[in-house]
Amino acid sequence: MRKFRSGFSMLVAIFVILLLSMVASYIFYSSSAITKEGALQYQSEQARLLARSYTEYAVLAVSGNDRTTGNCINEINANIGSNPAMGLGYSIHVDITYIGNQRYIQYCAHKAAQLSNLDTDTLSIIVDVYVKYKDIQQRSLYNGNANSVPWQVFHKRSIQKI
Repeated sequence: MRKFRSGFSMLVAIFVILLLSMVASYIFYSSSAITKEGALQYQSEQARLLARSYTEYAVLAVSGNDRTTGNCINEINANIGSNPAMGLGYSIHVDITYIGNQRYIQYCAHKAAQLSNLDTDTLSIIVDVYVKYKDIQQRSLYNGNANSVPWQVFHKRSIQKI
């Protein structure tokens, strides 16, 4: 009778160890998923903040130029980080379109509307900011195959009064 009892204890111990190992593997899996999601949220939030910053930068750049002589800023391009194509940073493109009194924007290339019969000094711009980045957790970035990883694009459009 004693041999049967020690065998039963061995089966219970194996079952408990198996159950604990399954719980531990689930904890490791969920931990890695949470870490990956956190990294993706970080990149997305960084893209939003860069779009906001470059919107303000576009307003300052347009305000600082004399548009009546044809010195209009139509686009701004920038790279943040060492190599955005390899997932190490962000690529930013800003399109600027002018809306307003004809005497202020007659020499500008990107015009949405010229308002010629206005007495007011109305000038607004449409700012389209595109922030592109690659998911840094894609394995093909590190295998030298960065072209197969798609760009993630955050777009922000706003109308700003100058």
